[in-house]
Amino acid sequence: MTNPSENLYAAREPIFPKRVYGKFRNLKWVVMLVTLGIYYITPWIRWDRGPNLPDQAVLVDLAGRRFYFFWIEIWPHEFYFVAGLLIMAGLGLFLFTSALGRVWCGYTCPQTVWTDLFILVERWIEGDRNARLRLHRANWSFAKARLRVTKWVVWALIALATGGAWVFYFADAPTLAAQFLSLSAPYVAWVTVGILAATTFVFGGFMREQVCIYMCPWPRIQGAMMDDDTLTVAYRDWRGEPRGKARDSTAGDCVDCMACVNVCPMGIDIRDGQQMECITCAL
Repeated sequence: MTNPSENLYAAREPIFPKRVYGKFRNLKWVVMLVTLGIYYITPWIRWDRGPNLPDQAVLVDLAGRRFYFFWIEIWPHEFYFVAGLLIMAGLGLFLFTSALGRVWCGYTCPQTVWTDLFILVERWIEGDRNARLRLHRANWSFAKARLRVTKWVVWALIALATGGAWVFYFADAPTLAAQFLSLSAPYVAWVTVGILAATTFVFGGFMREQVCIYMCPWPRIQGAMMDDDTLTVAYRDWRGEPRGKARDSTAGDCVDCMACVNVCPMGIDIRDGQQMECITCAL
């Protein structure tokens, strides 16, 4: 039995992943640019549907009970088309997970994309891993406060743009943007932007890997769709052990350089010799 006096919980240690380079990291940058570009730009694309119809290419018209997607117009009684697309997307996600592992978590999950963007801002302002570690451990000073406030302001602007872009999918984007600037936007629009901005700021800036570990059910579901032939990023003790820097016939492949630990955005730790898997690999 566990000793009641034993502390089973410890304060979260912030993770400061080191910047990495390579083709997979470059692929992540491309995916991030494409997905963020689609999210932020799509509401501003125009599409001529004729008189008395909205000219926004992608629009969820709640008042008119219609969903517009370029040349497609879906009414409530035709929602089975959307349901069918979602089912096909889910099956495709299952297929990719079974063959390629955690590609959704590592490349296209919104939590991963925005966390990657927030870490990029953090690295740009505070420096790479070692500089951020020193800053984290340093006592509060004017220089530390200036860097932290600057980072938080940029994060807040990104979060505000994220929440603002979402509401543009439910109303004419130019009209709603003008209402925001004139402070005459509907109350529900302000509340929605505020909630989405706050959650983006907190999840991408402070909760990062905790969202994946404690809140998201998908990493648990993926385990049932993966086998020994699935491509995964993991430490395999049968290959790495016994670890060490000596090169002899009995040594494993792992030289215990801790590079994988330093670059992992999930805070992976393989020092106990167990096989661990990274949920959102940055390589």
